[in-house]
Amino acid sequence: MINVVAYTRVSSEKQVKEGQGLEVQEKSIQSYIKNNNYALKNIFTDEGISGAEDLTKRKGLADAIKYIKENNIPYLIVQKLDRLARDTMLLGYLEFELKKVNCQIIATDQEFNNDPMGKLMKDILVAFASFEKQMINLRTSGGKKNKVEKKLFTGGKIPFGYKLINGDYLEINSTLKPIVRYIFSKRSKGHSLRDISKGIKETFDYHVPFSSVGYIVKNTAYMGKYRQEKNNFIEIPSIISKSLYYKVNKSK
Repeated sequence: MINVVAYTRVSSEKQVKEGQGLEVQEKSIQSYIKNNNYALKNIFTDEGISGAEDLTKRKGLADAIKYIKENNIPYLIVQKLDRLARDTMLLGYLEFELKKVNCQIIATDQEFNNDPMGKLMKDILVAFASFEKQMINLRTSGGKKNKVEKKLFTGGKIPFGYKLINGDYLEINSTLKPIVRYIFSKRSKGHSLRDISKGIKETFDYHVPFSSVGYIVKNTAYMGKYRQEKNNFIEIPSIISKSLYYKVNKSK
């Protein structure tokens, strides 16, 4: 039997929903290997990694290539070429490196003849994958820019004491609001972060690490100014007054 190595990749949860999840890829690969009487020696995976990233950021793919070179594996099996690369130059580099050790890439759901026409079809598919990736990035950046202009939430960590509404607005979490006010009140009276953390547990039966308490008291969100990326601020409902915030932080 001929030994082979497999590689799978997903970059987002969306791909799982669209039928490109790891299990779907593995099923296609396993079926192909069984039908061709190959022996799968190892399978390598990258999760949450873009197909446009180079090998330094794709440990699974780098490990696969290293394994192939060390064990003289003649075939690297993937479901589709865009699982390997969404860039023609990157795919060309991978093919070049593998060819040096007599290893070929096989895409189970895409068959290509080993001739100029087959190479052209392969390049066209990779080019379309690259184009699709660029369009996704363009739509994402355009949507984020629109949200910034409208002073809406563009993503990131939701501050303790708030909740996200419809993916656009931050509103006060009424359950956690008293804890935030307790934190600022105690801090304004000179209590240590550790004492405040301990007091939250005793008063509210809720654990907030002292390091989180330190982050909370310095966050301008609680006085109604939430900082997003690139120092863009949006107005949100305040939990404490500006005067209390500045009193705690000793500056204006």
